Amino acid sequence: MSDYIVITPFFPSKESFRGSYIFDQVNAIQSNSNYKLTVVILCSIFDKSYGNYHIDGINCKTFRVIDFPSFILPGFFNIFNKLRFNIFLKKQGVKPNYESIVHGHINYPSLDFLIYFSKKYKCKTILQHHGLDILQSQTGSDIPLLKKIQNKFILRRFINLSSKVSIHIAVSSIVKLEILKINPLLKNRIYVCINGVDTSKFYILSNNNKENKRFVIGCVANFWVLKDQITLLKAINILKKQGLKNIHVKFVGDGKIRKHCIAYAKTHRLDCEFINELEHDKLLYFYNNLNVFVLPSFYEAFGCVYLEALACGVPFIGVKKQGIEDVIPADYKPLQLISRESPEELSKLILYFYSNKTEIRFDEEYTIENTVSKMLNHIKQQGVC
Repeated sequence: MSDYIVITPFFPSKESFRGSYIFDQVNAIQSNSNYKLTVVILCSIFDKSYGNYHIDGINCKTFRVIDFPSFILPGFFNIFNKLRFNIFLKKQGVKPNYESIVHGHINYPSLDFLIYFSKKYKCKTILQHHGLDILQSQTGSDIPLLKKIQNKFILRRFINLSSKVSIHIAVSSIVKLEILKINPLLKNRIYVCINGVDTSKFYILSNNNKENKRFVIGCVANFWVLKDQITLLKAINILKKQGLKNIHVKFVGDGKIRKHCIAYAKTHRLDCEFINELEHDKLLYFYNNLNVFVLPSFYEAFGCVYLEALACGVPFIGVKKQGIEDVIPADYKPLQLISRESPEELSKLILYFYSNKTEIRFDEEYTIENTVSKMLNHIKQQGVC
């Protein structure tokens, strides 16, 4: 039995839901293969929240990476970390060989450890990119001079090391384009794997309790400028001025602009509910009680929440030229996509769903079982770098 080792800075535990999609993907890999699967969580030496644990039969081990805080000069202690990592694997009883597959998530710190596996064991390596900021250039310190020096350093390292990875996985076609902008030599090594939905967790409830008196809109995302919840609020305000008074919006998330959004809703007397956090297993009930799901994010690599809502029978509205456009049929794009930062367009689409009972069916092609099965077949067919 060959090893399939997942290395990731994000993975759920009993205390945190962060990395739930990676958890679903790992579960699908385990159920669609006979690999011996191990998850190695890469966290900061200062982070004490993780340890070794099991979650739903998945064996999770934690390696603490020594680095400067605030994402300053990432990889500076790379040689020392690799020496420590070698000792860590032996202590944990993880014994890779040339038949192993090592699947890393996001560029840093996973790329450095993929190169370690590639050199030491000559095995197949995979780097999966979940965001449009491939180099994580927006992470950490905001000091302009430091940022400029650091980004040049990160860019040079990625160009040098990324060609040594067997397969790069992009979660959408626009993520693939971002990778190619940085390193065009990766053209034949990139595989697009759509973020599939675990339909054992997200489905249409038979005892659906949708409200009759209110038209309920849901939005799940951290309150960052790029997620653009303010456009949704402005669209609701437009509809209110047009005489629609029974629209209720449920926001789930936290972040820097949350207070600004709450203040806007109060000032304009909009019927909104702000929920700090929702346990992942409660999202099923959240989605099933919506009439439409809206996320006007304009820097979105894909957005699992769109397809999760659709799997629960809820149509969604997103933004043009984002990752989710990959899965929307051409006939439905005028109903489901708006221009960036356009509350007027959004208000018209919300009004359409408000006035028309429109069923948009979830395509079984995008179940996580199907997307992961295709990914595993692609991995088997590719050679070692």
